[in-house]
Amino acid sequence: MSEVQTNAMLSQTMLDAQQGVLGSMLIDPDTVGPVLSKVQASDFTIKQYRTIFQTIQALFRAGKPVDGITVSENAGSQFRDILVQLINCTPTAANVDEYVALLKRSSTLYYLQELGTQLSTADTLDDAQVLLDKAMQTQVSKPGVQSMTFAEGYEQFFDRHDGEKKPVYLSWGVPVLDERVFAEPGDMVIIAGRTSDGKTALALQFVAGIGLKHRVGYFSYESTKDKLFDRHVSNAAMLSYTTIKRNNLSEADYNDLLELKDKLTAPQVRLIDAAGMTVLDIQAYSQAHHFDVIVVDYLQKVASPSWMRREKEYDRVTDISSSLQQFGRVSDTTIIALSQLSRGERDKKTGKVRDPVISDLRSSGQIEQDADVIMLLYREDYDDKQSNRILQLAKNKEGEILDKVRFKFDGDRQTFSRIAPGADEPVHKVTPAPRSAQIRMDEITSPRTTAEIDEVFPPDKEGSK
Repeated sequence: MSEVQTNAMLSQTMLDAQQGVLGSMLIDPDTVGPVLSKVQASDFTIKQYRTIFQTIQALFRAGKPVDGITVSENAGSQFRDILVQLINCTPTAANVDEYVALLKRSSTLYYLQELGTQLSTADTLDDAQVLLDKAMQTQVSKPGVQSMTFAEGYEQFFDRHDGEKKPVYLSWGVPVLDERVFAEPGDMVIIAGRTSDGKTALALQFVAGIGLKHRVGYFSYESTKDKLFDRHVSNAAMLSYTTIKRNNLSEADYNDLLELKDKLTAPQVRLIDAAGMTVLDIQAYSQAHHFDVIVVDYLQKVASPSWMRREKEYDRVTDISSSLQQFGRVSDTTIIALSQLSRGERDKKTGKVRDPVISDLRSSGQIEQDADVIMLLYREDYDDKQSNRILQLAKNKEGEILDKVRFKFDGDRQTFSRIAPGADEPVHKVTPAPRSAQIRMDEITSPRTTAEIDEVFPPDKEGSK
């Protein structure tokens, strides 16, 4: 954006807005992420301010602290006085949202006025049309909108499907899922279940495999990062979670864990204590750490921005779901969101709790609309907490849906083991010996491979309880 003269009122408004935005980020690091998700360097008309913004952006993306000293060190000592002025002229960072809104409005008006000046001196109709097109693009919320015609799509189709480069989808480690669920960048996958059915354990088991090829951010709203890693250790090392919680590991346990260091640390998974984080916070943190996949555990717990906190639960969760889905689409980040299901209803005749359906997704029907894939996890016998688990693929935009995939859930080892059709249920030995020799990565954590013959139990054989 070139620096041209505008009317005095707009110039002062833009100056105040630019100072307020930069000053807020300098005095309150918590504002940096949300601001970077909304503001661009081109919004700053003053060259020095634009440089300061770009320096803050680079520091944040590198995971380094942002304050007057670090910015001055990276931008240059010549910016020291300007940084002090920005900090002193910003009364509070609490108004940063208003500063951002003011900056976006004023910078858009500034750009349109600049285009108007150029339009008044256009030599040809074609030149004028180019300027008008640029003006229209300022009204698009996402810059750089991607599009193509059918003719362009035809040409690109053969480049994308030449048979040489195989597409990369998330691997779930379960052949029957891997051959049907084609989750790719920008998709939203929902894993829904009732309380205590094992959603978190299943998600951790999934990401241990996904993290071998992708950078994963696990945003937890219920468990701390330490508790989550303990559960990962229990699963990956087939070690009693009760023993871990009681801090009662034996020497043999320690030796096994030392041998398993590579397996335990290989997945590129970062565990985040997310309590209080909004979708904007998730977005900023994810972009700073370059996550390919994020897990939100769980969706209904995501904090709402201040202006939404007094809204009804339905509206709040609707906004969260839509915002996560849009973030995934814009950034090509795969979203795996855990969700609660409503309490099961009992059949009046049999007294049994019916199997869940998509409409049982709690709080908002928007979740169903936003999701590309929906997996329902539930107990085969609702009244038996030790019962086998059923994973039902209830929505799958890019492939087939599935009725039932059965798992044995070992809560003490935080492990889901697939029960193949017609096979006996797996039996876990209480004292495997030696444990390190038995541990394998082929249950849920193995990479996607060619599918084995693997059919889901049909309803007439399996039935519903």
